[in-house]
Amino acid sequence: MSEFVLVIRLLAPITIIAGFSHVVLGLNADVLLGANAPAELRSDPVLDSQNRFYGTIFMGYGVLLFLCATDLRKHALLFRILGGFIFLGGIARVISAALYGLPAPPVVGLIIIELVFVPLLLWWHSKVLSKHGTAVT
Repeated sequence: MSEFVLVIRLLAPITIIAGFSHVVLGLNADVLLGANAPAELRSDPVLDSQNRFYGTIFMGYGVLLFLCATDLRKHALLFRILGGFIFLGGIARVISAALYGLPAPPVVGLIIIELVFVPLLLWWHSKVLSKHGTAVT
């Protein structure tokens, strides 16, 4: 197994666990990240529903990362799409920071991952594919 596949297989469960925490905890998961959310806000049905929904979507990212790791070439487009959306999510966080100020340090860390690590991962993926003429697992 290539080092790249190993990295993807390690990132996938982290993504699933992060999403699952939002499904289970709702907005309290954001409080753990440093959000200033009073108790009455955390029980808002719309915000809670949205947060749990987005958590489920993030769990789906993790499952799809596992799928991509099974055959890097076959699932290359899917991997690039997933990475692209995570990068765009980082851009959305920068817009939020510009409008409302920097978030808590854990979220700043996520922004760095989304805007720096993910593009590096996509670059590494392209290098791995260019070295192998067939399926890469």
